[in-house]
Amino acid sequence: MATKLEKNLTRESTVKVEDREILITITADQKISMKLKGMKTGEVNISIEELWHQLNGTEPDEPIKAKTKLLAIRNDQPKKGGKGNPMMSLYDIRSFNAISGLDMPTLVKFEGIIKSLIDSYPEKYGKYKKNK
Repeated sequence: MATKLEKNLTRESTVKVEDREILITITADQKISMKLKGMKTGEVNISIEELWHQLNGTEPDEPIKAKTKLLAIRNDQPKKGGKGNPMMSLYDIRSFNAISGLDMPTLVKFEGIIKSLIDSYPEKYGKYKKNK
């Protein structure tokens, strides 16, 4: 649960610039201030509202647009019965893998497997089989 910003809150970042951490202060007057640790000068400020509008790509007098939600992926093609061809296109599998939401290492492993199957398919099974 968030609390109201009624007093200054300062944190030290783990990011270093010129071998110094960045001190970030969110102030009671609704501004964000940053400066390099140990420096007396070089502080930069931006109001929270101004930062909000910059990140949303809006002007202060524009109504705030809601971020678009993720699109649902639908397949409007009728389902095939079990008696038809049980084969599925490797390209379809590859597409579904790309949007599956798997963690990156798992997604990359499956992509490698699918790609190697696609590359070897014409040689082994397709009309491009080499004559011996």
